[in-house]
Amino acid sequence: MNENIRSYGLIVFQNKILVTNEVINGYHATKFPGGGVEKDEKPEDALKRELYEELSLNGDIKLLLHSPGTLLSPWNNKLYTPVYYFVKASGTPLISSNEKLTIDYLLPEEILIKNNVAKPEKVAVHNLIKNNLI
Repeated sequence: MNENIRSYGLIVFQNKILVTNEVINGYHATKFPGGGVEKDEKPEDALKRELYEELSLNGDIKLLLHSPGTLLSPWNNKLYTPVYYFVKASGTPLISSNEKLTIDYLLPEEILIKNNVAKPEKVAVHNLIKNNLI
C-alpha cells in the first residue's frame, strides 16, 4: 500500500495564521499550505518544496506541532498521514498559476470555529497556542 504522507505548515503573520482554501472532491476546505511527501523525501523537505511551489515562500521549519498518525480523510474518504509544523516564512505569498486555491490570514479563534477545518488542523492550532507561538 502506498503511504499518503502530507506535510503542512502553520505560518504566523501579525497574530494570524496563513490558510489556503481549496475545493477537494466538491468540498470547500480550509487548511494549511503544504502537500504530499514524495518518495525518498522527508516531510520537512516536502513542506519547504510545497511552500515554494504553491506560494513562492521560503520556509524555515521551527517545530513539529502535531503528528496524529494515519487517519481517514473526511474530504475524500482515503487514508492519509498528516504532519504539522510551525514555520517561519520569508517572502510574500504569490499563488502559483497552476494552483486552484485562495489564501487568507485568520485568527486562531476563527480557525477553531470553522466547520470546514479538519480536526487535526485544529489540534495543531491548539499546540501553536500552547507553545506561545502566537
